[in-house]
This record gives sequence, structure tokens and C-alpha cells, in this order.
Amino acid sequence: MSFSLLAISNETNEKAVTEAELQAIESDIQQAKKLLESLNAERSSAENQVRKNDRAVNELNKDVNSLQNRLREGQSEIKKLQSRQQALMAKSEQQKQQVTQSLQSLYKSLGDSRLKLLLNQEDPEQVSRQLVYLDYFQKAQLQSIQKYEKIITELQSNEARQQTLVAQLNKEKTQLDQKKATLVKQQAQRKKLLGELAGRYQKGGSELKRLEKQRAQLDEILATIVSRQTGSGASFTARKGKLIWPVDGKVLYRFNDQNPNTRMRWQGTFIAAKTGTEVNAVHDGRVIFSDWLSSYGLLVILDHGDNFLTLYAHNDSILRQEGDTVLAGEPIAISGQSGGQPDEGVYFEVRQNGKPQNPRNWLGKQ
Repeated sequence: MSFSLLAISNETNEKAVTEAELQAIESDIQQAKKLLESLNAERSSAENQVRKNDRAVNELNKDVNSLQNRLREGQSEIKKLQSRQQALMAKSEQQKQQVTQSLQSLYKSLGDSRLKLLLNQEDPEQVSRQLVYLDYFQKAQLQSIQKYEKIITELQSNEARQQTLVAQLNKEKTQLDQKKATLVKQQAQRKKLLGELAGRYQKGGSELKRLEKQRAQLDEILATIVSRQTGSGASFTARKGKLIWPVDGKVLYRFNDQNPNTRMRWQGTFIAAKTGTEVNAVHDGRVIFSDWLSSYGLLVILDHGDNFLTLYAHNDSILRQEGDTVLAGEPIAISGQSGGQPDEGVYFEVRQNGKPQNPRNWLGKQ
């Protein structure tokens, strides 16, 4: 009996410890979010405009993609309707010829057959049989005409469906053009804002100190989060030197190179890629951050377990949200220039226990 009570007590203690750890993790996450909100409050008005603009471009990209998918589906449906229309027209013409030939044959061969049969001095049983055959023949002609009318009705319905679908697609095409025009306007506005930010970044020491402070605060956030997270991480460690690249492209800036715009050292690798290129997860993981952050733009952070994180910055759009689980090679964002980055591409970092690692030691050959 005492052994059973001891086991129950141990289980209760383990559960309490687990619940306490979960509460601590939740508390750390909430504190990290508050710290991010504090950072957002300190941004200049220009940075806030860039943040709003980047998010607007992200939403517009989603709308454009959705409309393009609907247009493709509608065009595919129109092709099916057109193919059905051609088949119905061919069938209609064939049935029309059959009806015409049948009516002509009926007119020539039968005419006033019933009257002739009744007036002829023939065997009454033979006359009766011929009348029955005549009824069968006339019913067959009627069925042929009804079949032709049914085809005509289906043709009209099919044509009406095509017209409705074409009108709907034209309307959606107009909406798509309007959204694209808005997107172009938003992108032009963003380029202007990025130019203003680039000028501010080059002013010197005071701006550099501010950026260093923000980076230190980001390091604090990451260290706080990973300090509570657990995981084997064996798979990530075993893939050292073999990880897939987030995008295919030329490396513009390597680890520890000096950023020409801010004079700070890169803690990761900047890979050139045209805006609109899919950014892929380098390894299986879970999204722990998916939002806009000053100096990083639209940023995605993945947790791979055992205190390993990867960062993907300056995206044009974000495809995954916090809490999502992703596999290696799956798209998590769309590359761009958000957050004041003058070059098109993706900024990529690998961190262990919150400390930046040289990505080249982890990525495989291109």
C-alpha cells in the first residue's frame, strides 16, 4: 500500500513540475512579445510606414494569387463547356438530318395511308396489322423529334452557362488588374520609403548604436525563448554541412562581412534572389516567430530543437504563422526587400543557444 502511495506521489510531483515548466514557457513567450511591442513603439514614423507597407504588399500578394487561381479554374471550365458545345452542335446537326429524312420519308410513303387502308377492299386483319405498324412508325418519328428538341434545349443552357462564366471571369479579371495596379503603387511607395531609410542608416554612430541596441534586444528575446525549449536536435546536428539552401542564389554578404549600409557585421549570410522567389525551410522545425521586426523586415524564425534556430529575413510575404510545423524544403516565405534592405534576396542565420553560427558550416553544396 505504501509503495502505491509513493508512486502516485511521484507522478503528482512530475505533473506539477511539467505544468510549472509549461507556465514558465508561456510567461517567457508573453514577456518576449511585450519586449517586441516595446521595440515597435520605439520605431521612427518612417519605419512604421515601411512595416505597414510590407504587410499591405503581403496581403495584396495573397489576393492576387487567389484571383489568379480562380481565373485558371474558370478558364478550364470554359474550355470544358466549349468542348461540350461542339459535341452538342455535331449531335444536333446529326439529329436534325435524321428528323428531316424521317419526315420526308413519312410524307412520301404514308401521306393519307390510313384513308387508303380503310378504302381498300382487303382482308380486315391485314388492314388492322398495317394500322398498328403505322402507329409504331409515327411514334418513332415523334420520339426522334423530341430527342432533337432536348438537344436544342441543352445547347441553349450550355451557351447561357458560358456567357455567365465569361462575364464572371471578366469581372474578376478587372478586380485582378485593379489589385495589381494597387500593388505597383504600394511597391513604388515602399521603394521611396526604403530610400529615406537608407539615408538615415548612413548618418553614422548614433544610428549604429540604436541598431546594436535592437540587435542585443533581439538576442535577449531569442535566448529567453530557447532557454525554455527542449528537443533532441540530433537530426539537425547530424545534417551539419548538408542542409538545403533557403534559396538558390549568389551570396552577396558572408558571415562576419561588414554591412555597407550600417557598418555592422553580418551575423548570417545574405543570398541574392529576385523578389517573388520561394524561401524554403532548411530543416524540419516549428515556426516560433512570424512578423515584421525593425531592421529585419518580414521575419520568420524556425525552432529545430536542441536550442537550434534559423532566421529568414527581409521577405516580401510570409506564408507560415507561429505554431506551424514545417518540413525541410517547404516554402515558408516569399523573398523581397522588406525592412529597409536595398538588395533583393534573403538574409539567413543559424543560431545555437541564441549565438550566431556561420551558415556556411551548416549548408550543403549549391
